[in-house]
Amino acid sequence: MTAGLLWGLTGLALLDSVNAATIWIVIVILLGAKRPAPTGWAFMLGAAASFLALALAFYFGLSFAESALEGIALWLRRLLFAGLAAALVVAGVRRLRPRERRDRTLPPWVNVWSALPFGALATLGDLPNAFPMLLAVERLVDADVAAAAAVAVLVGYTLVYAAPSALILAAGLAFNEELREQLESMLGGRASGTAGPSPKAAAACFAGAAASLAVLLLWVG
Repeated sequence: MTAGLLWGLTGLALLDSVNAATIWIVIVILLGAKRPAPTGWAFMLGAAASFLALALAFYFGLSFAESALEGIALWLRRLLFAGLAAALVVAGVRRLRPRERRDRTLPPWVNVWSALPFGALATLGDLPNAFPMLLAVERLVDADVAAAAAVAVLVGYTLVYAAPSALILAAGLAFNEELREQLESMLGGRASGTAGPSPKAAAACFAGAAASLAVLLLWVG
């Protein structure tokens, strides 16, 4: 475990923490749940616990695969960057077209008791966006970090991943009246109607795809 590796993993965790799906669900819970405090914290526990379980399962699975088939981590890294480039190109093309906004309302079955499995389901549904976590695990395996240290790092990674959503939940509960209008405005602006084309967002996606391909060709090899 080196300082450079830790800094790299911290950067990936911070990137992973900007998780729009989880953040929006937290806002919906704050605005729509009958008991937002226990429902929100149960949701966060389910989301964080399932994220950690997935990260650990992937770590131990990849470690076993690497011991049985040397070089698989390198091929995984290639696949991750190639997949990221392809996903960004698709996202960029979509940003050039009008698209219907998805309804952002709390499912009627979500309550204090079902919020924990709902958090787990939300994390599983967001797996296509798990590139930073997958790359972080690959880096740990490639660096041959001891299992105990890797588990500790992934626990810390999960805490960083969950921090922004947890902070929004805590702020929303502490300052409900002061923040409610702003949260409702944010949610209302993205919950209905049609989003127009966004050339700037598309250009950012295409630039990200080009950067991913450059990393793949020049660094990963």
